[in-house]
Amino acid sequence: MEVSSQAVLGRFFKLALIVAGIGAVHILTLLMSWYTVISDTMSTTPIQGYIITESLFMSIAGGIVCGIALLLSSTSSNIMTAKWLVGATALVGALLAIASPAYAHFVVIPALQVKGHLEIGMFMSYLSAIAMFVPAVTIITTPIRIEVLPHTVPPSLETSVPAVEEAVELLHATDVPPGAICGICYQELDPETTVMCSNCQTLFHKGCIDIWVKLNGICPSCKKPVIR
Repeated sequence: MEVSSQAVLGRFFKLALIVAGIGAVHILTLLMSWYTVISDTMSTTPIQGYIITESLFMSIAGGIVCGIALLLSSTSSNIMTAKWLVGATALVGALLAIASPAYAHFVVIPALQVKGHLEIGMFMSYLSAIAMFVPAVTIITTPIRIEVLPHTVPPSLETSVPAVEEAVELLHATDVPPGAICGICYQELDPETTVMCSNCQTLFHKGCIDIWVKLNGICPSCKKPVIR
């Protein structure tokens, strides 16, 4: 399906808006518990995401970069520029967001050498980061085909307006057959109020044809312009 450049830019903006929104949610996951340290059977210590400095910086940076992608999508007017700038910026933000919980999970927590288990905050951080990644990739992989439409010259005024000699007149019908019907409303004609097209001899009620010609300017039967 082919769509206009404005429609594609609008879709890029919507995708960037989704990425930026999820980026804000991702930053909020820093306030949640990512890991719980179990000292003994009775003592546990939760570790929030913001406590891990590197993860804090990467999550915030990812959210800010995704916000920049939204800004770029709202200011870009060139479809190809928007595709690569917005897509690449959103992708960088998503990768920073993914790196944040991954660094805590595979580097910081093992280095603590303590017993414990992952908490919902860690999973929410992963999930939101992946959710940012999908629309970013969608922007980059969206196929763009630009077609140059041939320039068409509108028909001249002389060719669009019927010649005067082709116009027809509405004449009073002197011989109306019994049971004849109007060519517009298909009701039986009254000889006293019946008119006829001078070209195709179609019969009409005068009231019907007057309204028709006023709106359309032509005979409804032969399509010739009517002299009024």
